[in-house]
Amino acid sequence: MPRKTDVTDAQRADALFELRALARVAESGSMSAAARALGVQVSTVTRAVQRVEERLGVHLFVRSTHGVAATEAGRAYAAHVAHWLAAEDALRDELAAMRGAGRGTLRVTMPVFVAERILPAVAARFLREQPDARLDVHASDDVRDVVREAFDLAIRMGPLPDSTLRGRRVASFRRVVCAAPALLAAHRAPREPAALAELPCLLYGSGASAVAWTFRKATGERARVEVHGPVRSNNLELLVALAEAGLGVAWLPDWAVRESIARGRLARLLAAWSHEPERARPALYAVHAADPGKERLRRSFLAALEDATRRGGIDPA
Repeated sequence: MPRKTDVTDAQRADALFELRALARVAESGSMSAAARALGVQVSTVTRAVQRVEERLGVHLFVRSTHGVAATEAGRAYAAHVAHWLAAEDALRDELAAMRGAGRGTLRVTMPVFVAERILPAVAARFLREQPDARLDVHASDDVRDVVREAFDLAIRMGPLPDSTLRGRRVASFRRVVCAAPALLAAHRAPREPAALAELPCLLYGSGASAVAWTFRKATGERARVEVHGPVRSNNLELLVALAEAGLGVAWLPDWAVRESIARGRLARLLAAWSHEPERARPALYAVHAADPGKERLRRSFLAALEDATRRGGIDPA
């Protein structure tokens, strides 16, 4: 139950109608003409004007058999009301245009590595398709509060943690085990997952999966290894750099280390054990609050993101 001091949506609508009725009466000098313009009964307009006068404690119109005439206070008040209503209508039109025509600024938060590796292609297509839009991108490996910080969209790696947000699985990705040639020169390359327990490993993320690495062969054989290492981080770029420096074995998304492997800075390990079922793979999610605003911009951005992940060799969801 709302408190007596609360203003309900119905009360706001009534107050707005009263102001529109008053403006029509002042413009036409007639209650009946105002009623026709608004599509309501004359009595409805009369009561609306009376309620405004009662709230203000002044007479805004003088009634006669020939119609109504605004008092000095009525003329001053009606002029302010007309100006306010014009601004209100213009704002409503602008907001409707933003929703329908792809205008406005889309505030997006995403991990740093995703911003650096994937965003350029996404932004190019998005801004080409939505030339009147703007992007406000916050690259951070921390999980930002979408609602409190007023983000229109958040791109996250991993499952959706908050059921109050709407989530969409954009893509999944395979993980590969890799290490720098310098590390492999100092340690024997592992032939089985169990050997990873004897090697320094670089841990990605903060959950239990960071230290419990799971593998699967094409035959269905599975293995689970508890690993340890000198560094744990939620920053992919840092872990790739540390792996290239020979500080540990990494188990990272294939798209994050593809270039490093191609250039020989990292070597892939345990390739036969990289057959994770799709449902078990880490995923890229897009989440947003249950707010219809900027829906067209969101759809356009997500279409560009899905296209960029496909072109980048990330499996579509």
